[in-house]
Amino acid sequence: MLRLTALVCLVLGACSASEAPAAKTDAPTPASASSPFVAITKPVDRSILDAPAVVRASSLASGEVTASTPLRIARVHVQVGDPVSVGDPIVDAYSPEVLDAAASYLSSASRARIHDRRADQLEALRGEGLVGRAQVFQERATAADLRASHLSAVALLRSSGVDPEDASSLLERGFVTLSAPVDGIVTELSARVGRSYDRGAAPIATISGTAPARIEIRTTGEWPRAESIEFVAGDGRAIALEPVPIAAVVVPSDGTKRSWFAPIDPVDLPDGLMGTVRLTEAQDVWEVPATAVLQRAGKSTLVRRRGGISETVTVEVVSASGASALVRGPLTAGDLVASSYRSDDGLTEEP
Repeated sequence: MLRLTALVCLVLGACSASEAPAAKTDAPTPASASSPFVAITKPVDRSILDAPAVVRASSLASGEVTASTPLRIARVHVQVGDPVSVGDPIVDAYSPEVLDAAASYLSSASRARIHDRRADQLEALRGEGLVGRAQVFQERATAADLRASHLSAVALLRSSGVDPEDASSLLERGFVTLSAPVDGIVTELSARVGRSYDRGAAPIATISGTAPARIEIRTTGEWPRAESIEFVAGDGRAIALEPVPIAAVVVPSDGTKRSWFAPIDPVDLPDGLMGTVRLTEAQDVWEVPATAVLQRAGKSTLVRRRGGISETVTVEVVSASGASALVRGPLTAGDLVASSYRSDDGLTEEP
């Protein structure tokens, strides 16, 4: 009897324990990440903040001495490395076309005036019936042809770098002098005494100088809006630039973006000088690990911890490269972000 009573009690105790109400487990849990939290920082990753750049100087930064007519070099005035100013002689050359143009310039105008006077005289005689209309017309036509030759000679002289007023002295010398079109240094010189050049041949000399410049950069995507940027030239000079570009365009062939910036203080630079544009202070942008950013439903999010509370916030990814990303959003100094996620956090594993 005692054994039966004990067995009943044991069974009743088990039933009573199995019927006890379960503890509540539906309390909300905040968004979190299992990996360590790291502090956000002002942008420091140079792979994002630096971009290759090149100087695009105005047309006055360089010039070429070329042959506008067939010519043969008579004398060379300079050597590679010589500094020159606008108008300094580079070479003397024989050019039959230029000499012919100088002779035509000097004679055609005076000959045209002679034929005009002759036409006036014939016009008076025609009124008396002594000459015909055809004679007067012929003199007028000849004068017009000579004036056209005069204008053609002026054009050829000027295209050859000769002032028409110097036509007389040019004929006396017998050669034309080609001069430097810009200030700078002679960097290339192909001229040799006796060498001939045809119209449109390779430059006789190349002169490189400096001129007001703009800085061109090419990036693979949007560059962060900056509060200050600078151009660090290959020669070590650092030049502060206006933070807002003058213009920007997307290159259709590869999708890169070209932007042009102006120096805050105008400065003369050689065209083609290579360097780096460095963003020194970004605007409302923070640097976080690239793995901290999660793409969810077309939005970029991360887990922010502030004051011991973790929550998911939406951010704008300004730029990303390698292990870092620049983001803009509800972040302030001192905030922490989760560096990655795990599946049991309720967040996607792959950022």
